[in-house]
Amino acid sequence: MVRLTDEDCITLKDVVAILDDFDALGLAMARSQAERICSEYRIAVRVLYSLGDLLLNYNDAKYRSVATKLLICAVDRGVDMAAERLLTDAILTGVSKGPGVAAARKLIQESAANGISSSVYLEGKMLEHEGNPLKALQLYQNWSDNHTEILEKSRARSASTPEAGDVCKALAILRAKLGDRKGAEEAIRNAALVYDDPLAYYHLAIEFTTPGSAEFETYLLKAASSDEPKASHELGIFYFNQSRQGISLDTPDLWKGITDKNSFEDIRTISTPPVRQEQSEAARLEQRSEAMEWFNIAAESGITASQVYFALLLRDAGRAEEGHEWLQSATRSADAENWAEAVKYFKRIWRLSSPDPMRMDIESLRQSSTNSKKGSTSRLAALEDATLLTHRFQHMKKVDGQWRMHDPAIKKLGERIAATCR
Repeated sequence: MVRLTDEDCITLKDVVAILDDFDALGLAMARSQAERICSEYRIAVRVLYSLGDLLLNYNDAKYRSVATKLLICAVDRGVDMAAERLLTDAILTGVSKGPGVAAARKLIQESAANGISSSVYLEGKMLEHEGNPLKALQLYQNWSDNHTEILEKSRARSASTPEAGDVCKALAILRAKLGDRKGAEEAIRNAALVYDDPLAYYHLAIEFTTPGSAEFETYLLKAASSDEPKASHELGIFYFNQSRQGISLDTPDLWKGITDKNSFEDIRTISTPPVRQEQSEAARLEQRSEAMEWFNIAAESGITASQVYFALLLRDAGRAEEGHEWLQSATRSADAENWAEAVKYFKRIWRLSSPDPMRMDIESLRQSSTNSKKGSTSRLAALEDATLLTHRFQHMKKVDGQWRMHDPAIKKLGERIAATCR
């Protein structure tokens, strides 16, 4: 049996037969025969969506064609997830006029009119891709005004969804691109503090707080604790620099006395200036150890800069072989090109006792820097659409310029089905 969802199981034989049926039918005939096929194999219409979703990411024209037919038939029968999947694919591939997109768009527009956050987001992104950013901006803003007001009055965070944070981030990105820093900050604060969005916490810390302040550290910790790797890297930098400078940030217990840690009213008032004090050698070593832990987390997530920092700190701690392995990993990471010369340099001097990483300006060795100046919203404005399309389709990532599955269980199931179809 093939388990597609918690509710849907189907034999591999039936999966292959269904895919063969759809492969043999033209789109028009498939749309008219879908009910019969579902009845014949005793499956719910949502199974068509599940199968289409599984096959859509394989780099094979046959599987993409069959997947599209499956999703379109699911859209015809009102499966919102199928409509979202088709539009997501249209946004990621830039093909906004493909088969079924119009039907999916109509279904999404109806849901967006009812305030469904995932549909508002996708309709907005389609408007942006059509060259109508102001219409998209108005759509996001209207939703944000209405939805945020309801949540603030009711304090009903349970009424929000992960996609709600995506709408606010999309609004923040457009505001940033238009040079509206105040509007961008308001939107990203809503995404973080109202909808508890990890990526929003990261951008709130990096672009709208004072580096080294209590809220800077707090927001990064919030993001990193929800597995945002860029936040883990920034925390590594934060504690690494503290250990080098011999100072510490005396962070008060920001949550003391707050009964609801998710309260928007409580959290948004945090504005505690940093209280700096001299550190002992033991404190500096503790900060350095904490930096290593965060660099390790980010390095394992594929952040090239963290792999370089972590490698150097391991070397300095007497774990040169382990550090060299991480330095080698940095040559295979997504940002490897920017660190190529630095990695070559570190490999040359690896066995020497100097230089001491605590005295090096490591970041300056990069060929290009993504650091933003204070007051800039360049990181936020540069966010890719795909960065935000994470909550419904978490099994996707970009490999060699193409979007592919990366969840091992889902990938194995898809390969099993595809191999049998051959």
